[in-house]
This record gives sequence, C-alpha cells and structure tokens, in this order.
Amino acid sequence: MIRLPFLQPVVPPHVFCLLPEGVTYARVRSEEPAGFEEARHFRYPAGSVASGASGAPLLTREAIAEAVKAARALSGGRLSRASVIFPDAWAKILPVELETIPDRSDAGREMVLWKLKKLLPGHPTDLSVAYEPMPVLSDEKRVLVAATPRETVVAIERAFEDAGVKIGYLAPAGLALFEGLAPALASASSGDYALLHRSSGAMSFFIARGTAPILFRQRPPESDDGEDYDREARLSLSYYAEKLKGPGLSAVYVHDELPGRELEKMGAFPVPVVSITGGLFSADRAFDERVGARPELLAGFAAVYGGR
Repeated sequence: MIRLPFLQPVVPPHVFCLLPEGVTYARVRSEEPAGFEEARHFRYPAGSVASGASGAPLLTREAIAEAVKAARALSGGRLSRASVIFPDAWAKILPVELETIPDRSDAGREMVLWKLKKLLPGHPTDLSVAYEPMPVLSDEKRVLVAATPRETVVAIERAFEDAGVKIGYLAPAGLALFEGLAPALASASSGDYALLHRSSGAMSFFIARGTAPILFRQRPPESDDGEDYDREARLSLSYYAEKLKGPGLSAVYVHDELPGRELEKMGAFPVPVVSITGGLFSADRAFDERVGARPELLAGFAAVYGGR
C-alpha cells in the first residue's frame, strides 16, 4: 500500500479538512459501524489565508482558530493531535519516471527534486516532497510524487501548532482518499479498479491493482463537460492497456465533490461507474447523508479509517 503523508502517519480520530473557503472538522469513528461522531464546517475569517511569494496559500492560526476551539469543546478538551487534509490543487501530484528508484536518503530526495524541476518549469522550486515507488510493469521505473510549496506546508503546521494541536497526518485529499479506502475497494473488486476524485481545482484518476496505484493522472477540472472527462478516461485506459498491459477494469469508483456530479455520468468505462458509499465499509446510516452534505468528509474519514 502506498503511503504519501507529508508527516509520519500517527493518525488520530480528529480530522480537519482544509478547503479554499473554509475548514471542516470531524471526529471519526473507524470501528463498526464506522461514521462521524461530530462534523462541523467553519468559514475562514476575512484575510486569514494569505498568499506566499509563489501565490501558494498560507494558512494562519486565525483561519482555523474557531474550528479548533469548537473541536476541543466537542471532544471534552481531548484534542492535542489531529489529521489534516488539504486540497489536491494545493499540491502537484504526478508519476515521475527515473533511471533508478530513489531511496529515502537526502540523495534520493534530491534526485526527485531535480527531475521535478525539469518536468515543472515555472513551478515553485522550494518544495515539500513525498514520494513512493509504483509497481514496475514495463521498462519504466516510476515513483508517485506529491510536491507542495514548502511555505504552504510550514504555514499549516505552524497554524495548528499555535492553536495547540500537533499534526499526526498531513496529505492531499485525493491521496488520503486512495490510501485509506484502497483495501476496501480492492476487497470489493475482482481485479484492477479505477478511482476518480473531483474537487475544486483538480481531478485525480487512479488505476490500482490491490492497494497499489499502477496509473495516476491529475488535471484541472477545466469544464463540466462530461465528454471532456470521458476523453480523459479513454486516454488513460489506452495507456493502461497498451503500456501497462492491463487486463481490464473490474470496477470504477468515483467521489465527486462538485455540483453536477459529472463523474457519476461518465460512459467511457467498460463497467458501470459506482459512487463510493458507506456500504463499502459497514458505515452507519447517517454516513452517506453527512458525506452528501459535506463531500470533503470522505477524504477525512479515509485518512482515519486507513490508519486504524
């Protein structure tokens, strides 16, 4: 199973889902019936999210102070550590081909950063990078890389630290969703499967074998045109079949956080598209209603559920 948190995973039940316009807090119950003990959304106060030199978002203590205060009250004061999920659009997530698979050393990290500078001209160069090897299925050696402006990661850590909360797990929403739910999705599938996640600013597309992603693509959701998404899916399926010699998909799961739920209408796949619901992991009756009202909660739930 791939693990791409920006901090070492010590996953507490408290999770804060950062959004462009606000933050959603939840206390997750991962044992059956799984669900949410609490869930609240808070808008950022005006001026509480700044922009860095590269235009990257910089969270402040004021942005999350109300949410942390309420979470601490709802938990009876027992809030010292939390998981934090941030928008996929705040990071650049991509598979990177290298001559050799890098290790966890400084030299390995420098190898990844060097390749990123070539692949992402004009992108901020001071990056917090997390990476994990992908299965070798062809002559390509690839790692899945999540790169976020360092100033954004530092600002998130500092904002929560100033509010008295230590971050135990920090990751982009799409990766948290995949990492946390992959065992359940693999168990429910008879072979390779796809997972699509659309949120404000990014659409992520995984094809996985077991709990390991063998294909990943991320792109901006440029339009609400279903044909655009079908075209993207066909390109990915062509690469999967021709380059990775994929035998075909047994299931396609989607989680669409945007109005219109265009991912649920896609017709490019050889099997029906299935929206992720609480039935996949024995959730309580209120689970789907809460996720329907606040779709970002599913990635927050996945972060805790996968770290049990």
